[in-house]
Amino acid sequence: MPVYQHKKISETNFLGVWNITETKEMLITTAKNAKIDLSKIPRVKNENRTKQWVSTRLLVNHFFTKTTISYDHLGKPFLSNGWNISISHSGNYVAIVLNKTENCGVDIEKIATKVDRIKHKFLNATDLQNLQTTEELTIYWGAKEALYKYYGKKEVLFIEHLFIEDFSLQSDEFKGTIKMPSFEKKIAMNWEKIDDYTLVYTL
Repeated sequence: MPVYQHKKISETNFLGVWNITETKEMLITTAKNAKIDLSKIPRVKNENRTKQWVSTRLLVNHFFTKTTISYDHLGKPFLSNGWNISISHSGNYVAIVLNKTENCGVDIEKIATKVDRIKHKFLNATDLQNLQTTEELTIYWGAKEALYKYYGKKEVLFIEHLFIEDFSLQSDEFKGTIKMPSFEKKIAMNWEKIDDYTLVYTL
């Protein structure tokens, strides 16, 4: 099983990353052998999307057996055992964060120059002044995506409501802040690099 990373952040917080190297058929067979429910497997032509979906369930099964993923009315996932979960996938990687006691957020992104074209949509003036490289832009994008998933509700503006503090390429730790009209929270976050991808998650 290509579990790239299996990390116990704390007693109530876990991180998992799966590197998809299998064919769709191999993943489905592995999931069936693990007795994972595939009744809601997406009927899509994009084979990579199907592989990401199955890999996510296999990754959850690496931590908890007989546990299913459901979604609330806003599309936020949660687990049948009561744990919170956040899911992200990009290319051949799937990442999840699990938290027993509070919300969580994760994002994995391939480092690519396309982020330069949309930076004005998620970065404020201070961010734009401080960031120099495509890698930094990708980390900020992932961090704000992770904060958005943590909050789990709509009407979030990345520029106006989500903020990054104490970030440096020399440290894997920084802070994120969600500032909504009726909700405000500062959240410890981590980032790391996997091949040519960035992984960002809440702690």
